[in-house]
Amino acid sequence: MNVTDSERRRNNILEAIVEAYLETASPVGSELVSRKMRKQLSSATIRNVMGELEEAGLVEQPHTSAGRVPTDRGYRLYVDQLLEAVELSAEELQQMLASVHPNELELKQLFQRVGEVLAEQSHQATVILEPTVKHSRVKQIELLPVGVRKLLCVLVGQETLVVSHVIEVEQPISREEALSLAHFLTSELTGLPIQELLTSLEGRLSEVDASLADLARRSLAILQTVLATEPEERLLLEGTLYLVEQPEFRKNPNKTHQLLRQLELRQALMAKMREELGSPRTCVRIGREINIEGLEACSYILAPFGVRQAVLGGIGVLGPKRMDYRRTRALVEGAADLLSDVLTQWELNG
Repeated sequence: MNVTDSERRRNNILEAIVEAYLETASPVGSELVSRKMRKQLSSATIRNVMGELEEAGLVEQPHTSAGRVPTDRGYRLYVDQLLEAVELSAEELQQMLASVHPNELELKQLFQRVGEVLAEQSHQATVILEPTVKHSRVKQIELLPVGVRKLLCVLVGQETLVVSHVIEVEQPISREEALSLAHFLTSELTGLPIQELLTSLEGRLSEVDASLADLARRSLAILQTVLATEPEERLLLEGTLYLVEQPEFRKNPNKTHQLLRQLELRQALMAKMREELGSPRTCVRIGREINIEGLEACSYILAPFGVRQAVLGGIGVLGPKRMDYRRTRALVEGAADLLSDVLTQWELNG
């Protein structure tokens, strides 16, 4: 699509306004835009174009005597049409990897450390939708009686994912019976995706002889109870202090309170991120696009990570709308690539 000189001029001025506002957190006047554009246009011309941008809903004027600030629509146009994508250099990726030390960590620690590093480098809050054991494959199952009808079930997945629950069983179970059940489950299910456990066991009921059928039925009841209480994913937050120290929140205690309350609840943000991961691409949501009360002044950038073609979770940055989208997107995508590479290597190593 051809861009007219008038449209190009409007876009250049909008880009200058956005980038000046990212730097200063203050309304942007025509003189500052003129300096950023190296005096290519007069202040009078810039003021006229800024008026056009305001009429188009791309910028707004907080006060009569103030300059302009981008609206959600203005940020959206900037991100979609004016922003040139960049990638982290090989050296920057190596520095991120060296900061994480993945070979010394278990999975939960890996997510936490990558989240900390991303928060430090972006100076924003990091959000990670981390997979639970439901997204792994069976490595080992252990059962231990802890009462007459109570059983501790420990389900071990690959990448050291572990879930344990104390459950009540209908019939009393001895230590020997628990060992037999655990041995049966481990031998039958090792290597299977945990999401397929119940289907596999249901299928085995018609195949095994009478002596094993009872084991299979009791095992199925135990796993149904355990997996019913295990969530699909958890939301990890790191670096929240970076976010609330931004001028937008530091100067507005009420806005900060609403933000922290929503982050404490987490469920709405987790549901939104889960929805976004239906796409394999990096997602940018700005202001009211997030559609969560209390986060109207925020934007987030979210990228998926996983093993091969399977998306296991997502990692992103949550910050004010006034964030460095170019640099932050590169950091988020670098962190997602790092997680995918580490998880793939762990799976290959068994």
